[in-house]
Parts: sequence; structure tokens; C-alpha cells
Amino acid sequence: MKWLCLLIFTILLYLNCFSQVRATIPWSNTVNVTFGQGTSNPGPPLKTGYSDFPYTNNVCPATNTYSIVTKESCYVAKDSISKDAGHVYFGPHPLDSYPGYMMLLNYQSSSTSKIVYSDTVRTLCGSTKYLFWAGINRASFSTCFYPNFNFNIETLSGKLIQSFSTGDIGGATSNAKGYYGVRGIDIKAPFPYFYGGTFSLPQNIKDIVVKIVTNPGADLPCTNTVAIDNIELMPIGADINISVDDNSDGWITGTCYVGDKPVNISGSISNNYLDFETSQPVNDVYINPAVQWQQSVDDGFTWTDIPGETSMHLSKIFSNPDTFFVRLRVSESADINNKNCSNVSNVIQVQVDGLPKDFDITSNSPVCTDSDIVLNVSGGASYFVTGPNGFFDNSSFPHVYHPTLSDSGWYYAQIISFGGCVANDSTFVKVIGPNLKISVDEDSLCYGKTTQLHSSGGDVYVWSPADGLSNANIADPIAKPLTTTKYQLRITDGSGCSAYGNVTIKLRDSILQAKMIAPNIICPNDVAIFKDTSIGKIASWFWNFSNGQSSSEKDPPPQHYASYENSFSYPVTLAVTDSAGCADTTSFLVKAVNNCYIAVPSAFTPNHDGLNDYLYPLNAYKATNLVFKVYDKFGRIVFQTKDWAQKWDGTISGTPQPTGTYVWILNYTDENGNKISLKGTTVLLR
Repeated sequence: MKWLCLLIFTILLYLNCFSQVRATIPWSNTVNVTFGQGTSNPGPPLKTGYSDFPYTNNVCPATNTYSIVTKESCYVAKDSISKDAGHVYFGPHPLDSYPGYMMLLNYQSSSTSKIVYSDTVRTLCGSTKYLFWAGINRASFSTCFYPNFNFNIETLSGKLIQSFSTGDIGGATSNAKGYYGVRGIDIKAPFPYFYGGTFSLPQNIKDIVVKIVTNPGADLPCTNTVAIDNIELMPIGADINISVDDNSDGWITGTCYVGDKPVNISGSISNNYLDFETSQPVNDVYINPAVQWQQSVDDGFTWTDIPGETSMHLSKIFSNPDTFFVRLRVSESADINNKNCSNVSNVIQVQVDGLPKDFDITSNSPVCTDSDIVLNVSGGASYFVTGPNGFFDNSSFPHVYHPTLSDSGWYYAQIISFGGCVANDSTFVKVIGPNLKISVDEDSLCYGKTTQLHSSGGDVYVWSPADGLSNANIADPIAKPLTTTKYQLRITDGSGCSAYGNVTIKLRDSILQAKMIAPNIICPNDVAIFKDTSIGKIASWFWNFSNGQSSSEKDPPPQHYASYENSFSYPVTLAVTDSAGCADTTSFLVKAVNNCYIAVPSAFTPNHDGLNDYLYPLNAYKATNLVFKVYDKFGRIVFQTKDWAQKWDGTISGTPQPTGTYVWILNYTDENGNKISLKGTTVLLR
């Protein structure tokens, strides 16, 4: 069935381009001349009396002769025809690889008409329209004249019923048609171009003669060559379509000879057909239609009625493997027994399968954990593979990516034919490598919190990303992710195999940080103002001021602190909770002092006894832009600072200065913004 394989390949190729598949075999029981099939050149001649032109066994026929060939190769490459028209079409596309013959005619322009092909057809039906057509292409691009034929329909006595002219084939007046029965096809379709037309018989005429004849022209000493194929006289009528019940666009269906699953195909009759000349719909209906299903076991060359199948639905169980075509024949009920009066549908291929043969399932076992398990299943049209850990796949090359040791085991395959016959096979797969264990203490964290990752089974550990990990190359790192993070782990053991795992830590909030603005120093009678500056989607606050007061407001009320003889520090705490339920806390020490009056001592004793050892401006807690300078009796600066907490210890570069009086100058800005300038003296005593 080499031809059938080519057909399937061609149709599957076009499945990528067309949404609907329609395989057409435009044959009838009246005239059906495809010149047969074969590979030897030339092929057999027409029967005697069918043509005025004599047959030649020369594949490049001489003047006024014809030959039957598989391809035309008599002329230069650009003019040659290497494709037979064939008899099976996928939509408008001829099956190029079909080894069929065509007629190659070389004839001379003449004033006398000659018959290219003639046939007598009997027992037709007056209630039926017919199409007389053929595929013709100019093989020789001779400029002497254009081939020009008539398609004539005559009575047995020679009276002309109707005639269709090809016009100048290959010329401006060519009447080339699109392929019959195909919607939306360019009228200038690729080889072959189609010529002919539709007609109805006169009253009481049932027997006719159909002819393709040369149109007379000038007597010229030159020739032209044409290729002719698919000479057809066929009934036409309302379009008939058959489709598989569970796949309305399918051109093929199947079943298994084992079991009771029937083939189900349904037919429908439209109220129009496509006109051969214009490819436009023509209204036409059957008054009282009758139907008959047909079957072909020789690739569509011959058709036989299926006994008893005369409804619009074909449902049949088959008990033997086979492949064949079915179609639906329709005519008016009075003419159903006359095949010359029947219109036919598209065809569907039926494949009745036996159990799959030469099937197999193989693997690349043993497999490292850092490789992939690769299974190869063959011998069927479809597959279903199952295995450990709930594995399943319906392809012919199932994969298990980065398998674990638990993926070792038996893998079972169902090898299923196109028709549904099932064979079973299995293979054992062994996985080698580290036995990875991986976990995390907490997989949901608040911002800024940590959790620990755990893993085992390998000698070398590599975590990624490394961001947020205490160490990316140990088994159990501490993780502090700043966003939701998927940590992936690769471990390798002594065999060189690696295993992969991952854990995801979900961050409950994007960011959360408790922050506040608070005063550093509180002078007697000061009012302390605190302000929340926390970051995040804060839902609640709690302040503890360590003065016996607390608050749950974002910005709490002003606070008062008692004055004591000595300064005292109060820890102020702010705890915030965000919308994800995460919490954070911050603390700040507020120093309450007993005196904020700025003064410079009149004397100091730098003897390191812990009493009055330094000279500096006292209580300058809230002073800004402060500058403090000390001069000796010669007017030299012995000490200066902008920080009031920086104190003079009575030395210059570690050298003690003599006892005596020193002058100081103090400039600063007070808390109200007033600029203050003070000057005085102090005595250094030793």
C-alpha cells in the first residue's frame, strides 16, 4: 500500500495549513478515464475507436500521435510537466507522487477537426445534471498556435446537445476552471487546468456520445503538445458530505477488529452545489432522495454498494483488519439503482486495525539523578505510559526531568493503533545518585526574620540564589530573604551524580521596620514630642514611654518627664504590627536632665581626681552651631571645639599648661534660634 502511505503523508502535511480536510475522488460510473497507473513508459493505449489520433510507444510522440506517459520530459526543463494529475485530491491539491499515467498528444494545426477522445454513454437520467470535464495543460510552449478544443455532448445520431470551448489553452482566451467542488480555489489553479461544463439532457434522451475534439484552425506546418488527464462524465447535484461522528473535520477514522466498537459516519445533503465554471453555489435540491453507502478496497478505483446500508448514518462493526474508503451515493429514489444517475460525497478512509506489531518500549536506564529518564515507545499511533510516583505521558518519547531515586521502577506502556487496538509492554528503569532530603523550618516569614534550611544526602551543596543565605555551600544555611524566594539546591555525591530540590520561602510582607523620631534631651519643663516614621503597611501601634504612659496612636500625645537632681534616661519603645500580622519593635533612650542653663566654670583643677577636671560649656544640650575657644595670656588658642561635650583637660598635645588665668569665648544658637555670644575667664589650678 505504498500509494496509501503517500496519500496519508500528503494529507497530514496539509493538515498544518487547512482547518478542514476534504479528500475527493472525482470519479463516476459513466466516463472515468485516468489512463491507469504504473511506472513503465509508455503506458497502454486507449481502446480502438476512441481517438482519431494513432497511439505511439514513443514517450515523445511525433506529429499527430499520442502516447500514454507518467511524465512529460520532451521539452526544455522550464516547459516540462513532471506531475501527473492523479485521481485523488486533498482539497484542490493533486497527489504529486501518485504513479499515474496521462495522455500526451502532439498535433498539427489544421482546418479539419479531429477527435482527441470519444465515448458512448448509455442509460443516463433526464432528471440529473452532468459535468463533462478534463484536466489539460500545454506541454510545448510553441508560439505557432495555441491548442484549442471543444467538449461536445451529442446524441447517438450526432446531433449536438451542448458544447464547451477550452479557448486558447495557455493563451488570453483560456477558459480554465477551478477544480470542481472545492470552495474558494483560484480559477488559475496549478496543473492541470480544468476545462468543460455542466449540462442537462433533453427530454427522453438517455444515451449520448461525449467528445473532446480539436477546433479547426489554419493549416500550419507546426505542432503543439498537450497533456490530458482525468476525462470525466459525472452526475452532479446538491452537495453531499460525510463526516466521522466524533470528528466532523476528519478524513479518516478507525476501529479495532477486536471488540465491539463500530465505525460511525454520518451523511448530509445540502441545498446547493458548486458550479464548475464559476465555483459559486447553485441552488439544487433532491425531491425524494435515496442513499446508498459504497466501499472501495482498491484505493478508490472501483466502488461497490454495501448491502443494506441505505440510511444517512453508517454504523458498522468489522471483524477483520483492513483499510478501505467509504462514500455516500445519492439520487432520486426512482433512480437509486442506476449508478449513472447518482451523485457521490467526499470520501473517508476507514482503517480497521489488528493488534499492534513490532511494538517496543525502551529507556536509557541506568539514569543519573541529574539526567533525564528518556523512554522511547514505538509501534502504535498513540501511547499511554505510566510509572512510579503517579507518572503518566501520552507521547512516544516520555521524559522524567531530574528524577529522584523514587522514580526507579517499572514503566508500563499501552501501544494503541489508530483504530484503538491495544498492546502492552514495560521496561524497568533504575535511577542512581544522591538521596536528597530538603526542608525548611518555616516557609512563611515576616520581613527581616530568619529561618533555617535543611538538606542531606550529598557531599557537595550549592544553593541559589545566594542572596539572603548565611552560606550557600553548606547543607543547612540560615535564610533571611528580603522577598519571596525560591531557593534551589544542587547536591552531588561521590558517584558524580547530582540531585536537585527546592524550597520556597514566602515573605508575608514586603518590608516592615519600626522607626520613630524622639528628642535626645529633655530639659526641665520640656514637652517631649514623639513621631512614628515606621516603614510598611502598618495596621497598629503601641508606645511605651517609661513614664507611666502608653499610647496606641500613630503619633501619640506629648509626654512629660519628672526632673530629678541627677539626669535620668527613659527607654521609649514603639511596637508596630502590619496588615500581614508581622511585628517589629524599636527603642530609644530619652535623657531627662536637671539643668539646661549653659555656663562655663570660673576655675577647674585637671588633677584627675574625678572632680572638676575639665573646662567646657556646661549643659549645652540644645545649643547648635556651637564654637568654644580658650586663649592663654599671650592670646594664643590653647583649645577649641564645636562639640560642647569635647572638654579641655588643661594640656596642649599632652603637655600640661601652667597655672593661671585663661580667656574663653563661646558662640552658639539657642533652641529659639537666637545667636548667643559669651566671653569670660577661668583659672587653671593645679
